[in-house]
Amino acid sequence: MTLKVVMSIAAVLLVACSNTVSGGSQSDEATCEEIRSTKNDFVPIEDVLACVQENEKVAFVIRHGERNAGESGYDDTLNANGAEQARELGRRLKDYSDFYFMHTDYLRTLETGYRIAEGKGQKVEEFTRGNCDSIVHEWNDDLRYDWYLKDGSYMSMCASGNNMAAYTKMAYEVDDYYCDLAFYNAKERTMEFVRNHFTYGKMHDITFAVTHDLFVAPLMISITDGEIGMDYYKYGDEYYWPNFLAGAAVIVDDQDNVTMVPVRGLSSGRMAER
Repeated sequence: MTLKVVMSIAAVLLVACSNTVSGGSQSDEATCEEIRSTKNDFVPIEDVLACVQENEKVAFVIRHGERNAGESGYDDTLNANGAEQARELGRRLKDYSDFYFMHTDYLRTLETGYRIAEGKGQKVEEFTRGNCDSIVHEWNDDLRYDWYLKDGSYMSMCASGNNMAAYTKMAYEVDDYYCDLAFYNAKERTMEFVRNHFTYGKMHDITFAVTHDLFVAPLMISITDGEIGMDYYKYGDEYYWPNFLAGAAVIVDDQDNVTMVPVRGLSSGRMAER
């Protein structure tokens, strides 16, 4: 499997062209090449989607929408702003065919997919955990925040008890005995996840896989060789943390070649720019 690690400048000129995956418009060839090859920025999800070709499928692995501080439990939902963020993303993608959704067992990840579908115009009902099957979705344990964690008993020694710092420290491959014991290699684990779930024959045309910040942070770092700037362990500032609706696009062609592009659903991929 070929891994092309790519990023893009945030703003790109979209030129209407032929259809890509099941609807929408396509960017010109030069713009798409830039999106697939430029580093050190986040690409708007809609711009990446406009560059997916007819022989490709795409999955967007993103953090859930905004929640209230302190409301991070199993049954906690998005706040009003987070629900509207997801709806607005769906509105921007309304010209594409219906999406497939993957999520963890946390309610806010399922709700994020549901609100994207709602904004897009897919037929949905009033949202509850037990009344959500008007979207096509699956619960996927591999999207949980502990995908990169090998042995949690060593995590506190990796970064002095700071979980967010530990997840970025290990992803930046800092030489640390306890981090190596606590975590899998981030690049290898990322590709294991891709192979497990995003080969061409397994994928739907367009998938949104909604996860958590502790999944997204090492994912972003690993696909950009550490250039994405999520180094919480170094700066100690949560504002460099992955923003809501940010993550990676996994584009797979019919020969199972993989292109991974850091993406954002809001105006920034980080919780604040440097």
